[in-house]
Amino acid sequence: MSSFSFTAKSKAAFQTGRYPHQTGVINNNIYLPETRDSLAHCFSRAGYATGYIGKWHLDGAAKPGFVKPGRRQGYSFFEGFNRGHWYYKSKKLAGARYFTNDGKLVKPSEFESIYQTDLAIGYMKRNREKPFLLFLSYGTPHSPYVPPAPFNHYKPSDLKWRPNVSEEIRQRYAKGLCGYYGLIELLDHEIGRLVKFMKGAGLLEKTIIFFTSDHGDSHGSHGLQHKGHPEEESTGIPLILHGPKVKKGLVSQVLASQVDFAPTLLSMAGIPVPGSMAGRDLSAAVGGGEQDVPWVYLQGKMDRLGVRPAADTRNAGGRVVAAAWRTLVTPRYKLAVDSRLKVRLLVDIEKDPFELKNLAAEPSLEKLRGELLAKLKEVGRSIGDPFPRPLPGAKPR
Repeated sequence: MSSFSFTAKSKAAFQTGRYPHQTGVINNNIYLPETRDSLAHCFSRAGYATGYIGKWHLDGAAKPGFVKPGRRQGYSFFEGFNRGHWYYKSKKLAGARYFTNDGKLVKPSEFESIYQTDLAIGYMKRNREKPFLLFLSYGTPHSPYVPPAPFNHYKPSDLKWRPNVSEEIRQRYAKGLCGYYGLIELLDHEIGRLVKFMKGAGLLEKTIIFFTSDHGDSHGSHGLQHKGHPEEESTGIPLILHGPKVKKGLVSQVLASQVDFAPTLLSMAGIPVPGSMAGRDLSAAVGGGEQDVPWVYLQGKMDRLGVRPAADTRNAGGRVVAAAWRTLVTPRYKLAVDSRLKVRLLVDIEKDPFELKNLAAEPSLEKLRGELLAKLKEVGRSIGDPFPRPLPGAKPR
């Protein structure tokens, strides 16, 4: 599964089924204009209760920010905040900050992920007698990588490094990765609490659970840190489904992107998919059927289009760091280009899943590069992406 590798862009794509250049959310801290065809609006028109809990990141720069009614993309119940990563109280962090549905600021004593789970269970208790759509937006795992006890037990000796993290930089990332492990274990625990409640309430087998993320983290792979890169560690995300119309035990190799999530969920619920959604309906693949997805198209660092990347700008792993990029992923290959449409990355992801060998300059693959580049341009034109021309500036809140 592939993401747009940045929080707000990914979240907007999930809610609308549209690409970042179509929503105008090309970076963080941008307001997503209200649309009647968002995921929650569609579910609401179909008679569902709609609720959102957690980080929103689609209402401009306000931090933490109360997201007012009319700016919630169709969610009738909203308990959360616009942006921020506080999680817990310390000398540097003021602890979790939440707004109730009517705008009251709450500062819970629990670690944020635990508090979010409590809110989600409460919402399901109140709505268990009718169909509901609940979007639970956990902030973790995300920096600061400081999990609460008893999840803060990982040591550097516990870490399993990816082969694309060089020995000389592992020490630099070890502390953060230990915390990341702990936050993932905490999240596993909280998802377990949700599932346990749903099973006891008779909701589990009649509810679709759609577990995914907005982006990955690099943690030293290829010498990179955090997000925003076309490499797999940043753009690759999990997608785990459970419920009606989901084939149990299926491990699918079908390509998917965040623009596909809304139309797929709507189709699984038997709700018409609006024509404004650019993503694919992948419900056939979810049910175990045949579905051919020949490519996904990713957009990155879209606010940096005017920055001309220097040929010798390299990171700690020796890989060229571009500004704005576009990426085409096929079942076998990944190709990434910079704002000059120069191929910066080409990998055979079937044979080289850790992207250890960049084939961008391999003479014997000139024909393949040309074909993939032509396909990337064709897809870009078909969805109206002006790249490499500048995008219209999106206005902050």
